[in-house]
Amino acid sequence: MDDYSIFIGRQPILSRSGDIYAYELLYRNSEENYFPDINPEQATISLLINTFLSVGIDQVTSGARSFINFSGELLAQDVFMSLNPDQVVIEILEDVEITPALLHRLRMFKEAGFTLALDDFILQEQYVTYSQLFELVDIIKVDFMQTSIVEKHRITSFLKNYPSIILLAEKIETEADYQLALKSGYDLFQGYFFAKPDIIKSAEIPSNTLIHMQIIDYFQKGSQSVNQLSDLIMRDVSISYKLLRFINSLAFDIPRQISSIKQAIMMIGLRDTKKWLQVLMLHDLGKDLKDGRVKALIELSLRRARACELLAKYKGKANKDEYFLTGMFSLIDAVMRRKWEDILPLLSLSDIIIDTLNGRRTEITPYLQLIKAVESFDWEQVEQLSGELAIPKKELSSIFLQAMRWSQGIEEEMD
Repeated sequence: MDDYSIFIGRQPILSRSGDIYAYELLYRNSEENYFPDINPEQATISLLINTFLSVGIDQVTSGARSFINFSGELLAQDVFMSLNPDQVVIEILEDVEITPALLHRLRMFKEAGFTLALDDFILQEQYVTYSQLFELVDIIKVDFMQTSIVEKHRITSFLKNYPSIILLAEKIETEADYQLALKSGYDLFQGYFFAKPDIIKSAEIPSNTLIHMQIIDYFQKGSQSVNQLSDLIMRDVSISYKLLRFINSLAFDIPRQISSIKQAIMMIGLRDTKKWLQVLMLHDLGKDLKDGRVKALIELSLRRARACELLAKYKGKANKDEYFLTGMFSLIDAVMRRKWEDILPLLSLSDIIIDTLNGRRTEITPYLQLIKAVESFDWEQVEQLSGELAIPKKELSSIFLQAMRWSQGIEEEMD
């Protein structure tokens, strides 16, 4: 298995008319279609990061909403409140203990616009004790395979007191199950009778463990420096990419023109950026670079980013951060093994960066061409472009040496 493959399971949830109402998203770590032996919290964190920050939610669900399992521990974390409630249904696992504190958290999610679902519902004493739960819940899922006929009848009778709650029949295996669910007043359906979970496969961008450690140190020191944090993030292609993806998953509208990592942090807010980075650290920390091809592409991406930035600085460009991001993401298609047209819509980059990466000529284009010419030892092209840009060969050599040392220094930290 490719060390940098991402796998996301999804199973459709259908309406009475047979339309796709939503998908339940499932953590997977291979193309084998079963849940691996992993902590549920870690599974959900990985699923959220893979879905929203690596692949892109629209690529996974094609615009439909996604049911995602949440444990009590995850429901207590403020960071997930920043997800877009139009995209996510909070599915509360059956083993979550109902407490006044949990009800308070669920009320906060509800007020933020989230749809709440109870998973694998059976009539437990805690549900009767905390009947106010049913004033918050929108959907109740009943396991048709494991729940007895008697228990199903008890559930439907009990929920007549809460007519706004939608019943979802899951693990529908046969036509008989489906017909029973229809007659019993269920409006949503999920199970092998309709479709088995399918697996979406994509590629992960490997991260730099040392940069992760330095970011954690930044947190522990309680630093409030946006400049310091942006400098750290700029040294890691994976975090930079995911930060820009995070902007597209936010629940509120923000300007979509990003020209620097610092600007992205300022748009999100330092507080929320820190929260998401902490979740990202839990997911990524300890991953090692094993694929030599990917490692080489990451180093080359960093070298291009630094060279673009230094060339822009030498020429007195005010937008040197845009040059840096253009260089950094110039190989992202090769790293992720995805087409440009699939990747660029996922990022909130400025027009000049997107146009350059798409091959349209911009002020950045000749600088990127010059860098590529040096990389491929095309000295005729180097001579022509450096002349047109009025960059002396001595200065060009110095810039490339600095860029190489900078990128290699980061790569050595990864080993």
